[in-house]
Amino acid sequence: MSTLRVASYNLYLGADLTLVFGASSAEHLTRQARLAHAELRATDFAQRAAAVARVLVRERVDVVGLQEVARWTASSLSHGAPEVRLDFLPMLLAAAEAEGASYAGHAVNANFEGGARVGAEESISVLGRNVVLVRRGSGVEVEVERTGGFGAAWSVPTGTSDLAVTVRRGWGWVDAALEGRPFRFVNTHLEAYDESVRAAQRDELLAAVGDPGRPVVLAGDFNAVPERVAVPAPYRDAWAVAGEPGLGHTCDAEVTACRVVGDRPADRTPSGLWPSDHAGVVAELRL
Repeated sequence: MSTLRVASYNLYLGADLTLVFGASSAEHLTRQARLAHAELRATDFAQRAAAVARVLVRERVDVVGLQEVARWTASSLSHGAPEVRLDFLPMLLAAAEAEGASYAGHAVNANFEGGARVGAEESISVLGRNVVLVRRGSGVEVEVERTGGFGAAWSVPTGTSDLAVTVRRGWGWVDAALEGRPFRFVNTHLEAYDESVRAAQRDELLAAVGDPGRPVVLAGDFNAVPERVAVPAPYRDAWAVAGEPGLGHTCDAEVTACRVVGDRPADRTPSGLWPSDHAGVVAELRL
């Protein structure tokens, strides 16, 4: 039997985008966007990337599904091309290298995007992505990867016609093998604020995954506990099968262990930041 160690980790965009949803005017929208911008600086992803990398390396994760892998860009309203201010993916890969592990990114797909003015001459925008990382040297060989988007999407109720937001989400997967044993690793991020949209996205995802004739590992931020996500058999939630005592909100192979990571005080950065506003989940599987 081959043992595969997998994880799901939401990196946190770095700012609370709900700050801008309730804006009642263009001026209010700009003020709220400035608050989100200040949060982004305060949550310092350079520090957090190192903390996340330490967790992944410590846990010897072979394949991880990441959510909210953000790329923040700034644009001058009068001239110049958009400038990338923060790109979480290369920052995290570099941090993992510094910790002694090399990961490759696969199945990168856009999950949502939006932007707003933060000053008289500047706007800032964010692209959130799902990414699958595979550890080099783990024995996992990626054969093919695929990404897609959901038709079901949440239209954000806002207080001004200056802000129209539809949150479109998606998924990505890799078909891979470990020591000749094939598996499919699927990564997604379902809707947080509308249960009917989330259920429709779940059904779209299951239809897309289908029955590939190999074990399927379905990972992601499902924004609900297992009984509310309601992924049907033959899927089994990893935490329900082998989780540690307590709540483990997370998910065909034999699950031998499952634990929450990134939630210890020792996982925090030197300045006291948590690696993310989410903990991660690691599961060990026998293929």
